[in-house]
Amino acid sequence: MSQKESKSTQKKSKDYLQLSIKPEAIKNIDFSVANEIYEKDEAQKEKYRQQRFERGFDDTETWHLDRTMSLFIIPRLERFMEVNNGVPNDETQESYYEKMNFIVKALKRYYSNEYDDGSIVERTGIYNDARTAITHLSDLWFHFWW
Repeated sequence: MSQKESKSTQKKSKDYLQLSIKPEAIKNIDFSVANEIYEKDEAQKEKYRQQRFERGFDDTETWHLDRTMSLFIIPRLERFMEVNNGVPNDETQESYYEKMNFIVKALKRYYSNEYDDGSIVERTGIYNDARTAITHLSDLWFHFWW
């Protein structure tokens, strides 16, 4: 395939993706920070754009993999809680959803700007909540099916 044909195929694929995915949904599948970091470096932005085209994500999503994974899982956990029709055998419905809500809230708070603006005591609390959320997530990991 010639370079011209390849660029044409890429443009058609990009156009298709833009038509088939709502703009507000992009934030749930694209966690790249390339455009922010390389705002004025078109060559670098193109490099990461090409990586996203080829494999669905770019290297910037691995720089803070904990953040990427959290941002990926938060909306999915929220939806899971809406459509799930059961709880693990060793949990009550109340305790299960209490843990799930805690996980979502703690991760959202940890990865928001609140973390940067608070006092050391507040930041420590946010950090400890995030660690507890990960423990709950780990404990519930094999129960995320319905």
